[in-house]
Amino acid sequence: MDMHGKTSSTIQNLYRYGVLLWTVSAGFPVTLAHAADFPDKEDKKATSPYATGNAQKKGLAKAPQAQQSSATNEMPSSVESLVVWGEGRKNATTDGTGSYVVKAVSMGKMLLRLNEIPQSVSVLSTQQMHDQNLNSVDDALKQVPGVNVNLYGDGTAGMTARGYALTPQFDGVPSTGGLQMAQQFDLAIYDRLEVLRGPNGTFQGSAPPGGSVNFVRKRPLDQFRAQGSFSGGSWGNYHADADLTGPLSASKRVTGRFVIAGTDRGYFYQHAHDRRWTAYADVDVHITDHTTLSMSATGQKNDTTRFMGLPRAADGSDLHLSRNSFVGADWGHTTSPMYELGGELEHRFGGGWRARLTGRHRVTDTSLHYTYLNSAVTAQKTANFVVANSLIHDQYDGVELYVTGPIHAFHRKHDLVIGGNYDSDVMTDGGATQSSRVNTGLAGLDIFSPVISSTIQPDITTMYREPTRQEGVYGSLRIELLRSLHLLMGGRISFYEYKYRNISTNSPYVTSLKNNAVPTPYLGLVWNVTSGISAYVSFTDTFTPQSGYTPTGRLKPDLGQQIEGGLKGDFFHHNLNVTLAGYRVIERNKAMIDGDLAPTCGRSGTGDCYRAAGKVRSQGAEAEMIGRILPGWDINASYTYNDNVILKDSTASLEGQPYASNSPRHLFKLWSHYRFAAPEQTRNVWSVGGGLTAQSSTFGTTRTVRQGAYVVANAQIGYQFNPRLDVAVNINNISNTRYYQRLGNIYYYNYYGEPRNFMATLRSTF
Repeated sequence: MDMHGKTSSTIQNLYRYGVLLWTVSAGFPVTLAHAADFPDKEDKKATSPYATGNAQKKGLAKAPQAQQSSATNEMPSSVESLVVWGEGRKNATTDGTGSYVVKAVSMGKMLLRLNEIPQSVSVLSTQQMHDQNLNSVDDALKQVPGVNVNLYGDGTAGMTARGYALTPQFDGVPSTGGLQMAQQFDLAIYDRLEVLRGPNGTFQGSAPPGGSVNFVRKRPLDQFRAQGSFSGGSWGNYHADADLTGPLSASKRVTGRFVIAGTDRGYFYQHAHDRRWTAYADVDVHITDHTTLSMSATGQKNDTTRFMGLPRAADGSDLHLSRNSFVGADWGHTTSPMYELGGELEHRFGGGWRARLTGRHRVTDTSLHYTYLNSAVTAQKTANFVVANSLIHDQYDGVELYVTGPIHAFHRKHDLVIGGNYDSDVMTDGGATQSSRVNTGLAGLDIFSPVISSTIQPDITTMYREPTRQEGVYGSLRIELLRSLHLLMGGRISFYEYKYRNISTNSPYVTSLKNNAVPTPYLGLVWNVTSGISAYVSFTDTFTPQSGYTPTGRLKPDLGQQIEGGLKGDFFHHNLNVTLAGYRVIERNKAMIDGDLAPTCGRSGTGDCYRAAGKVRSQGAEAEMIGRILPGWDINASYTYNDNVILKDSTASLEGQPYASNSPRHLFKLWSHYRFAAPEQTRNVWSVGGGLTAQSSTFGTTRTVRQGAYVVANAQIGYQFNPRLDVAVNINNISNTRYYQRLGNIYYYNYYGEPRNFMATLRSTF
């Protein structure tokens, strides 16, 4: 007796009846969609002249086999390779496609094409990562339209869009931490980065209105494949990775993927070095034809020189220091070993319905010992120093469960998502400093070669434990009003809590932030003007808890609301995507000190009183074109205009001033790659690539720290020997432009961009 088939059929029927009962009780004449109701309508990429040689061959070779197979015999490993009935085959995976364009986006749970989503979404594919020789998350996000990356000099960075911080998702599971000022795994373990700009309150929960980055891991394949690369370049910059995948059992019901990567790099400035080793393993077990269990483990060891950047003059002006300058003690360092365990269980009920349960557990242990300035630099290039010592243990845990699928109502097909998630970030941290006020030996030192002993390690006498917990339930419904008109509506109810305690004195927890049942609605409308062009408008919402107090209690959360509209184009058999968007974000309820009240607020009764009355506006426009404009010619071009301004603040002089530092008003990014051969030719093929980044003036965290507009251009030349071996040389900053990639204050966090440099990469696939 086929127990697996019988059990699966029983679960499927129970689930259908359950959803049917729920929808009928709501008063809708609804039936669940079946596969036969919506046949596969389109997948023309395999025979398109715009397809890559490998993709074209694979499509032609598999066509007869695909016609003979049935839906019951297919065994997709996950939603990424699922057949979504009525929408054609939407495969969100980018690895192996040879394309900059994705057929679908997975971060909204429904697997929609870009022109079906009423918000600005960009996806960085594996192919573009390879072409631009991108190995780190911060370098990758620099290529995404409208995203600004601000370095912190210890292997971490801060990422913003539209003037606000981005928040992460890991395989669709939201996290309150893990992106800003956090160590990241090597880019070699990821299939793609999906970036949504603007509020994402429905699926993210509590977050600034900048948007979300979804890190999607590579998954095992059911055919053997091995690939690897080795890169070497300027200043002793080396990177290598190996990627092995294939079946682990004769039946192919167990598949695995194993990736190792290493970085050993020097920098253009003195003393600095970065060493990282990453190992990743993923095993997928197809328990039945409809149920897949995935288990993964990732580990990384980081050892990085801690460089706090360069100072500026007391008035904020540029000191014009040499680009190879290193300010501080050369023994400053950061060690940050990290590991992550992940699990996923997915069941496909049939008729396009599926349920997914995902969990992740990440731990990072960070130790920092470094120096920085705390006085302005004198004409003799001396200043006072601080020695700092920090320990941080961060544990992230996240769980998400959702079900999604089509329903048939009023003779039309609609899509539904219902789910919930839990996110926990428990930080145990402590730090100590020693300044020139305590140790006079730290005063008036040469900023380039200060005589500071590495044995000066301030004692960390106080450690805190700070748990942040967030959970929420959400729903999203895509309604087909007309064949060419879709309404997307949904929302989330979130619960948020942050508390802390001094574990050195074993004191009890103090709840600092708590918000219960905060709603974040979502509404969007997409009109298919033609088969390839759609117009859209959307309203999105998000919230951020605030720690201040009013005379009657805690402040209300900071609310971010956005309205966005635009046009999206999907051309050349889904090989080219074009987006034009305009948006306005209003952030309300920002904390303002209430100057009319005496400092009688907070637990002590002596703290400042606040009111939720601050207001910030961010508005602008974006344009993006990504994909294949001609056979062999790939492009990713974008322009971003952003005008962010403080509308209301307790400091009246700031009203009317820009809100976000390191956020240019004008930002243009371009990358183009051309292959001098027909798609099917894979031997003795030359290719060239080029790109540039141009941006207008910016200011730092101190407003007097500024720089003007600049342009940086890059180039690449490549040669493919055969289908298994190719080489490429990337040249960055061809004109050797001198600029700051990040601005800070007059003491630190000012980082030059890299001078002219090169990187040669040898890549092989078997």
